[in-house]
Amino acid sequence: MGRINDPNHERLERLLADYGAKLRALVAAHGLARHGIDADDVEQEVRIRLWRAIERDRSAAFHASYIQRVVASTVIDALRRAQVRATEPLPEDSDDGFMPFPDENRGPEDRASGRQHVEQLKACLEALPERRRLPISLHLQGFALQEIADLVGTSAEAARKLVSRGLDELKERLRGIGAGDFDD
Repeated sequence: MGRINDPNHERLERLLADYGAKLRALVAAHGLARHGIDADDVEQEVRIRLWRAIERDRSAAFHASYIQRVVASTVIDALRRAQVRATEPLPEDSDDGFMPFPDENRGPEDRASGRQHVEQLKACLEALPERRRLPISLHLQGFALQEIADLVGTSAEAARKLVSRGLDELKERLRGIGAGDFDD
């Protein structure tokens, strides 16, 4: 954090001596473990935020209510991050880039048919104009329109149109090779 003689360090130490138990109790009261969040990590983040606040405003008085607000905002941020991240790692890709989730009830014919459909989809994707190929690929991977727009370098409205027209064209190509009917 800083040198021992640093007034900011000393101020943080006094703050933690005065409110450390309250800080730990507030963090523990949120039951973060049930969300897969380590309370020690949240406590450390609170300490970092307090340190930054002390550096920003060297004359401010930090009371229990301020500590409580910092804990609350840190917990909320941790919960939001926990909702976004995957809870289980995805399986590693195989050499051809496709790794289906195992289904014990599927027979070899079903698995082969599934792989064939994926190959048909890949071929139809490759046949799309390059301007639509990336937005469609990102859409199929679950990216939001704004994320697609940012990655492609267009507006959200342009990304929406690229995805919409690209999906229509992709469906037509798949229908043309007999790869299925789609609900429009």
